[in-house]
Amino acid sequence: ISQMDHQAIIDLLYESVEHRWRKHRDHQSAARDVALQKDMSDLRTLSMIAAGIGGKGLASIFRCLVYDYRHYSGGLPDCLLARARYCNSQTVDNSQTSSVVDLGDWIGESFSKESIEEKNVNSHIRMLYDRDDEFLGCSKNLDGPNSSRRAQGAPRIGNTKIHYTTFPSKLELQHSGRDVMVEIMFVE
Repeated sequence: ISQMDHQAIIDLLYESVEHRWRKHRDHQSAARDVALQKDMSDLRTLSMIAAGIGGKGLASIFRCLVYDYRHYSGGLPDCLLARARYCNSQTVDNSQTSSVVDLGDWIGESFSKESIEEKNVNSHIRMLYDRDDEFLGCSKNLDGPNSSRRAQGAPRIGNTKIHYTTFPSKLELQHSGRDVMVEIMFVE
């Protein structure tokens, strides 16, 4: 892995998730695999992160996990910052353009404007819900059974599950005919 270039890392990640998807006998079987559905819904984002970390970084992370999985398996740092830039910020006619890639346009997924707007609307709707467990951090009716609307089966807002019947497209390190470079920074 440490010798792989960024596109080869993306290809490896894509092929490993695709292999897991193809192992299922039908689409219903794949739809019941929650981990696979999550990986498929974020495949392009995961590919961008893997490319940004690079082969040497991924090899170091895997080496730590092999050495002491229990200690290092807590996940990614608290804050992971990512951006994608065009490798060359000049176009063919030598005019200057923005060197930052619009992730919603390139990656899609949760970076798309529609996804962000849906999350904002759902956040505003959740503020209107009357939840008993928000009163001083506990239920107002401590004597009764769990009185939270969530426990009573209140519908979840904005938590629609997407079941993929076709595999998402592979991320290419190009956007609008220009090469893209991904930069990742961890903040603990």
